Parts: sequence; C-alpha cells; structure tokens
Amino acid sequence: MRRIAHFFGQYQIAFSVGWFLAIRSIRHSSKWTTGLIVFIMVLTFLNLVVVSGLLRGLIAGSFEAFRQSYSGEVIITAAPKQEYIENSPALLSYLRGNSRIQAISARYAASVQLLGTLNDLPDKGERPNKIGIRLVGIDLPSEEKLTGFSRFIMSGEMLRDDEEGYALIGANMLKKYSAFADANIPGLDLLSDVEVGSRVRVNLSVEGDTVVSKEFIIKGIVKSKVDEISTRMFIPAKELKRMLPVNKEQYQEVAIKTDAAYAPVLVGEIRQFMGPYQARIQTSLEAVPSFLRDVETTMSLLGNSLSSIALVVAATTIFIVIFINAITKRKFIGIMKGIGISPKVIELSYVFQAIIYGLVGSAIGLFLTFFVLKPYFAANPINFPFSDGILVATPDGAALRVAILLVVTLIAGYIPAKMIVGRNTLDAILGR
Repeated sequence: MRRIAHFFGQYQIAFSVGWFLAIRSIRHSSKWTTGLIVFIMVLTFLNLVVVSGLLRGLIAGSFEAFRQSYSGEVIITAAPKQEYIENSPALLSYLRGNSRIQAISARYAASVQLLGTLNDLPDKGERPNKIGIRLVGIDLPSEEKLTGFSRFIMSGEMLRDDEEGYALIGANMLKKYSAFADANIPGLDLLSDVEVGSRVRVNLSVEGDTVVSKEFIIKGIVKSKVDEISTRMFIPAKELKRMLPVNKEQYQEVAIKTDAAYAPVLVGEIRQFMGPYQARIQTSLEAVPSFLRDVETTMSLLGNSLSSIALVVAATTIFIVIFINAITKRKFIGIMKGIGISPKVIELSYVFQAIIYGLVGSAIGLFLTFFVLKPYFAANPINFPFSDGILVATPDGAALRVAILLVVTLIAGYIPAKMIVGRNTLDAILGR
C-alpha cells in the first residue's frame, strides 16, 4: 500500500509541475503565435464537424422534406401487387381514435394517361402531347393540416372543396417548368403548352377496355423538391372517388403525423391491428427512396475523408509548433534537467500545452457550431436542386470528434517533446 501511495504521489507531483510549466510557457509565448495555433485548431474542429455535417445535411434535408411534404412520420401504402390498402375504412377509424396522432391524410391514387392537347392532333412522326401520371385525390383540409399543401403552389391557386373540374399539376411534368426539359432523356415525356388555365383530359383505364375520361382545368402548378409532389396531379378526393369503378372506400395512401419517437411504436400497433389484411406500413425513414440512402452513405464517406485530412493538418501543425518551441528552449530544458526536474515532467508540460490548444480550439468550435452555424443554416438552408441543405451536428457526434482531435493533438505534442527532451543534458545546456 505504501508503494502504491508513493507511486501515485510521484505522478501527482509530476502532473502538477508539468501543468505549471505548460501554463507558464503559454503565458510567456507570443500572443500572435498562441492565437494562430488556436485559430488553426478551431478551423480543424469546424472541418471535422461542419464540413461533414453539411454534406450529410444535403441528404438530411431531403429526408426532412419527404417527411414534412408527403409521408408524415408514418406512411401506409398498398402492399406489393395490391392496388389499395386493405380494410382502409376500419384502419382510419382505428387511427382517428388514437390521441397521439396529430393529423391523418388518406389519399386515393390511380395511374392515368393525361392528354395536354384536346383539339390538335399530332403531326406525322410527332409524339402526342400526353404523359402517364399518378392522379391523387386528397382531402383538402386534412392534407393542409398534415403537409401544408398550399405552400407548394408556385403559380395559380389552391383547390376548393366546393369546386369541380379543377386540378393541380406538378411542375416537373410540364416542359415549361421542369428542370429536365432541356435533357434528352429517352422515355421521358413532358407536357407542352400546359399552364394555369389550360384544359387537359384524364383517361383512367379500368377492367377490360373501358376507359373513364374527364376533363380538368389546371388551376395551379405545384413545385417541391419531393418527387411525390412535383410529379403528380392532384384533385379533390371525392372527385377521384367518383371516377373509380370499384373499391371506392379503399385508399391507396395514408400519411400520419405524430411524434417522431412514437412513430416506430405506432407502426407496430398498426401492423398488429391489420392482422391478415395487407398493407405496407413504414416510418418516414423506412419509406425514403433507397437511392437517397446510397447518396447519404457516399456523403458520409466523403465527409470522413475530408475530416481525416483536417486531422493530419492539425497534427502536423501541433508537431511543428511544439518541436520548434522545444528546439528554441533546448538550453532551458537542459538546465531544468540539470537541477533535477524529471524528463517525464518536461514531456508532460509540452503535452499539456498541446491539449490546452486543442481544448480551447474545440470549445470555440463547439460554440460556433451549435450557437451560430447550426441556427443559421436552419433558418437559411442551402438551396440545392434536390433538397434544402441543413447542418447536421449532434452533441454525441461533436463529443466524439473532440475526443479524436484531443487524442491526435496529444500524440502530436508528445512525439517532438520526447525527441528534444531525450537529448544529452550537457549538450542541451551548452547549445551543442
């Protein structure tokens, strides 16, 4: 026990003296040099957290837009090879009885042919002005409560429940507004000469050769960075319900708004309620298209690669600073060794200097990240064609990066100190 106490007592003294020497060295060093080192550490931390956070934020913005604009926290769609959600009326009654659900939007949907030119037939060799499109019937108040649908209207007006024969169409299906209008993509058809006020015809194929046709006036054009908005056509749910020949009470989509933490639990409860009835029940994250997940993985790898480069730069900077600092103080180091100060204590003093630089730089970086940059990008997202980019930064992730930065800084400070302190004491004193 006495040996253990003596051992810990020696290390306590070594740490105390090393800390004293580190603080003294920083206080007497050039303020410009200290400020430059801290500035480099701040930039390194921001490179670790912010750059990778922005790259991930490009895709996180897409996920968030998908949730807010289309799916809610839980989305229920028809099972594979099924045309509708089985037992839809009972399911909606069950959902409306759940007090934790904030909003529900039940949608009808059907694949139709949309003719954009009613009077003029195409010339010989010219493609007809028609496209295949998903026609969606929405309950206007419910959809507004869940997604704020009216905010997507870029031209024209919102639909009204007391009107018939009017429709909204996604901008990406019109040649005048689509971002792909100039791209020569095989199989991509867009409507020409269709805008607000144009009359179009919907052809809905049913069993056999029967076709249900109806004309609509385009009342508005909707645009979003979510394809489920910009590539569809929308009419009131009751109007599409009358066009459907069968299964008029069965919905094709049900979006649910609730607490994010409750969403996985709700999915389990709905699956239990549905029993033998078939439907695809997913949280918003599960329903996100797979290609976005692939892009997210790529962005994470790219961000980690850039962060690795930043760590190398920080380690090199600390190594050079500590090495030069120790070289210029060789005589002082030799005198300290000559009067009996342990080489380990001197090494600790330089390690403590490196850690102090890392801690100060990380603290400033944390403040800038969570109190300046993250609120700024939340209020002013980066406008990309496929998403509104935000800054993704979490306390857990930032803490991990601080730990990595401090470890790298500690190693970068220890190696040059070990090299200089290990030299012959007399040579150091005489400057040889």
